[in-house]
Amino acid sequence: MDIPIRLPGMEGQNLALRAAGIFTGAKLMLNGQPVVKQNGSFQLRSNSGSTMAVKLKGRLFDPIPNLIVAGQTIQLAPGLAWYQYAWLSIPLLLVFGGGALGGLCGGVAAAMSTRIFRSDLTEGMKYAVTGLVSVAAFITYFVLVGAILGGFHK
Repeated sequence: MDIPIRLPGMEGQNLALRAAGIFTGAKLMLNGQPVVKQNGSFQLRSNSGSTMAVKLKGRLFDPIPNLIVAGQTIQLAPGLAWYQYAWLSIPLLLVFGGGALGGLCGGVAAAMSTRIFRSDLTEGMKYAVTGLVSVAAFITYFVLVGAILGGFHK
């Protein structure tokens, strides 16, 4: 998902943020090409020829970070609401009872849920699909534990 960015001095250029994937971080795209990160920030050349440093400031589990340009924070999308974080955190309960394997299943489910909450689905569908993802995380955990324990008992 690419989110268009409007920055002063960059008019006429196609600047966008490519949201983070499950295994990749967010990227800045300029005219369809990824901008290379240098020394912790992205260096953009404005229409006047000056250089502009842009940093990405991540938010917990959120695939859409904020931008920091010239000391100013630019919010590209509002943060997820507390109740959305509470809902997507349900599979993280596997960490407490399931250790590393539970953490893996719960973490992947939580990461998938944030992307679903950022999708174009209706609100009801977002909760339904993320609920199914959470159930799938619990089922996957119990199947994996059963397979591992079954392997030890043979």
